[in-house]
Amino acid sequence: MKKAEKTMKTSTKGATHDVTTKTAKTPNPTEIALHPATPLEIMVTRALDQELEWYFSYAESALHRESVGMLPSCAAVRVLATEPTDTAVRTRALDMARIVRGCLLAMAPRHAEVLRAVYTPRAWPRNVDKAFQSLSAVAVRLAFAEDPWPQRSSRAGLEQASAIRLSAALASKSVSAARLKSQAQRLFAVAVRGYAGLRALEGTTLEGA
Repeated sequence: MKKAEKTMKTSTKGATHDVTTKTAKTPNPTEIALHPATPLEIMVTRALDQELEWYFSYAESALHRESVGMLPSCAAVRVLATEPTDTAVRTRALDMARIVRGCLLAMAPRHAEVLRAVYTPRAWPRNVDKAFQSLSAVAVRLAFAEDPWPQRSSRAGLEQASAIRLSAALASKSVSAARLKSQAQRLFAVAVRGYAGLRALEGTTLEGA
């Protein structure tokens, strides 16, 4: 299950913006994967997590229309504190979405699809969500799919069917949740580390860090 969301109204000159913030109910997946040891590293992993969730849940589709107008909270706070105008928010949002897209395109397609699976919002059967939490999508794909990372156009219905089968397998204890979770964690760790490395090469500081 994804993190609970709440919307906060933040004012700029002449306008009010919706800034989406997250209240963590489950561990931050990037923190689990990257094991941050210092306050700065923790801030970076949290910014990565917000950035990827923002991109896959909102900015990717908005970027197709060149109309990215909302920032993740870690970025919005900084922009609104230094240049609180509509133009500044839109400009930074569009730039940020293009940077994220470029990093994802530079990754191995399988790794980018792992990130997409983790950060695209959807609902799962209760026992699947309880067993795998933020990595439910990766576990669902690994459990039964012969090709767990198909092209986007060819996976309609795949996740829903696999999730139902995985739920039944967990209930009957015919599948090892621990082994599947460990495999999902390894795949996500490789993917998010790859993204973090590419993101660092962009020469722009992660917002919030």
